[in-house]
Amino acid sequence: MTRPGRARVALLLTVVTAALLTACTGTDTDQARADATATTQPTPAPTSSPTPGSPPPPSPTASPTPSTAAEIAEAVAKWYTYGGETAVVTLVKEARNAESARPREAFDLVILDFGGLTDALSTARLMGSIPDPKTQTAWAAAIEHLDGAVRQVSNSVPKDGRTIQSPQETGQMLRGWSTFDEGIKSLKAAQALLNRRFGLKPSVDPWEAEQSPSGG
Repeated sequence: MTRPGRARVALLLTVVTAALLTACTGTDTDQARADATATTQPTPAPTSSPTPGSPPPPSPTASPTPSTAAEIAEAVAKWYTYGGETAVVTLVKEARNAESARPREAFDLVILDFGGLTDALSTARLMGSIPDPKTQTAWAAAIEHLDGAVRQVSNSVPKDGRTIQSPQETGQMLRGWSTFDEGIKSLKAAQALLNRRFGLKPSVDPWEAEQSPSGG
């Protein structure tokens, strides 16, 4: 029985399970649910009028946005220390795992498993923005491209029981892996910026770490 989130796939000859398809569409459902929640505005509670002559209540003080180089460096270091490093390393690891199952030639039967990468992308989003615009641009692009690649490649799998991909489906799969390559470039750029601009790098380079035979 195929593990949820996996499918045996060849570039032209494909054996697919519904588990992969439902795993990929779940992200859309969760996002739609989150969007619906975000658009629901709470009913404001009634407020009482201030007593004549009483001083107005103090206004809440917003957290200052880091502006100087020292403030930005401190904020980025905190982001990295409190989960950012783990998010970066995990995303690199899972992207490498996913890429190891990439078809190299026609009829190359492989295992596509995007479950770990999807989880790593969710964790990366939970970390919020990196408090440095240039680094954040690369980080956000990596997340966007890798997420798009998962959708494109997964949606290229035949959904009607066919074992042969159509030319359109094959083209979509190739475009998905091209999008994946863009995500890898942006991910490497974000990690390089964290190192070059702020001296932040993991103790073990996740790009050089040896992968297990199963890709884990």
